[in-house]
Amino acid sequence: MSTNTYFPNIGADQIIWLSHYATKLPINGPTCDISSLEITQTLSEIQYYIWILQHWHPGTQLDAKEATAYKYLVITELGDTVIDYPKPTVYLTPPVAPKPGIQKRLFSQIVRIKASLNYTEVIGQDLGIIATADNTSHLVPEFWLTVELGLDHSVVRIDFNKYGHDGIWIESRRDDEEWSFLAIDTIKPYLDERPLAPGNTHETREYRIRWWDKSLPQGDWSAVQKVVLGL
Repeated sequence: MSTNTYFPNIGADQIIWLSHYATKLPINGPTCDISSLEITQTLSEIQYYIWILQHWHPGTQLDAKEATAYKYLVITELGDTVIDYPKPTVYLTPPVAPKPGIQKRLFSQIVRIKASLNYTEVIGQDLGIIATADNTSHLVPEFWLTVELGLDHSVVRIDFNKYGHDGIWIESRRDDEEWSFLAIDTIKPYLDERPLAPGNTHETREYRIRWWDKSLPQGDWSAVQKVVLGL
């Protein structure tokens, strides 16, 4: 099976792609009938999303980890020194926030660029908007773990590519327990919202995934990935 894509799935790669596109759009955009006003708006939106990826999202995750650590410190540790709660990250010069839907507007713009009578493959290559065929068999799923702050505790977000399969079969284990079934998921992402096991202040969670096709788990297991919660 094959898929065509030019926009990366991973945040670090998105930063590289978006930065490149922002550099090339002012050069190639006017040739393909993109107005200067729209180019300015697109560059502003790209700048904002890169800021989210590079600064706000990592900072918010760090704040959540520090808050969790402080909560357990206050309730469980002994000491004679008063330790004030950690202050949240302050962003002195954040860019202006746009309306939601940056990706949808960006992809719509790329469709119009490719529909322009002046569009050429050279322009497409320069902008980085020519998809490459993915003919890899993908015998096992690829997935990425992110720890996020839920309503009252951290959750593990599992992002994955289906590559034409029905979905994925997820198993997990905490610390050194046995592997156990966690979920079948057909729409990404999956959120593991289980709280820490009773008595735990932190725990290691490991995940492995197989394909789920025709109502059955199929194929080999993916490589094991793990995260630590509660630190």
